[in-house]
Amino acid sequence: MLFVEILLALYVFWRGVWPLRLRWPWKAAVSAVLLVAAFKFHVLYLFGGPKFFAPDVPGAVQSAATWMFTSLLFFFFLLLAADAVRGVWLLVRICRRRKAPEGICKIGNRVNLVLLALALCAATFGMVEGSRVPELREKPVFVSRLPEEFEGMSVAVLADLHVDHTTSPDHIREIVRRTNAACPDMVVIVGDFVDGSIEDCREAVQPLADLKARFGVFGVPGNHEYYSGYREWMGHLSRMGIRMLCNGRVPLDGGKFVVAGVTDPMASRSGEDFPDAHKALEGCGDDVFKLILVHQPRLAADSAAQGACLQISGHTHGGLMPGVDRLIAAFNEGYVSGNYQVGPMVLHVSNGTCIWNGFPVRIGVPSEIGLLRLYRKK
Repeated sequence: MLFVEILLALYVFWRGVWPLRLRWPWKAAVSAVLLVAAFKFHVLYLFGGPKFFAPDVPGAVQSAATWMFTSLLFFFFLLLAADAVRGVWLLVRICRRRKAPEGICKIGNRVNLVLLALALCAATFGMVEGSRVPELREKPVFVSRLPEEFEGMSVAVLADLHVDHTTSPDHIREIVRRTNAACPDMVVIVGDFVDGSIEDCREAVQPLADLKARFGVFGVPGNHEYYSGYREWMGHLSRMGIRMLCNGRVPLDGGKFVVAGVTDPMASRSGEDFPDAHKALEGCGDDVFKLILVHQPRLAADSAAQGACLQISGHTHGGLMPGVDRLIAAFNEGYVSGNYQVGPMVLHVSNGTCIWNGFPVRIGVPSEIGLLRLYRKK
């Protein structure tokens, strides 16, 4: 992380700040802002305590720091792209034995100012989009071994709520209202409920207790639960009426339909149980429909190997925006958003219902309340 921050600061200073025709006091001021933005996570850690994923600072301060960092990140990539284009253009001129036109530096400065304006606009737009209350998105899913009586069953999917001390309870309450209005047969929450302690997040997370569904509300932990007090949160969420499936399962309709769930690989760093699809599904017959909840989609091969028919996951936030989605895909076996076929199993990856405050940006990838309609594969 530190290396990336240093690289970010040095490159933007060299290519974006140093060429500006400003007096030294102004350049020094701009450089100071640049350093604060680049080292945002360390600055918040310094003033907000040891909770890296949920620093104890006012929401306005966190939002301002995040906006600065996001703007800097966009500016970095825009400068990089502009330099690549400029480099190719100059190389072509050299190969043709033509001199670079006079005034190229002045043009470059103007381009940099335009790129900075674009970066500020993109960061603002992305953060506004990331903070919106998600719409309900209904999607058909065709699966194997679905019992006839469950044909057309609706499963509401919430993922990556990332409730922290800055989250408005009204925001979560509206998500719950929209979910309940769809009258789902089942609600599943596939990890990353919170960023912070029960003391900090109790009020904002409480509306989840009002979720209602015919077969109940089920959940699994995500990696962020292990940063926030895993055992305390598992107990608290269970007391709220959410059936937390930590390498376990619940049979429905006499066992023809099983809802299972596993823990997260982050458990290994906390001394907790590692995700175990075999344990969660052990003893289920081959004719049983097995729905498994797994926070990280990269574990899909394990679920398929244990005979799961459908895996529902989150974690990727749908890729956040074009370009970034390819980077996220590289860390998640290529799974980012939507439905995938993993052997005989279908994998569904949610775009996420909210967003993490560390990088709360969405461009072209809206958050969602998923409503899956299950149908038998012909």
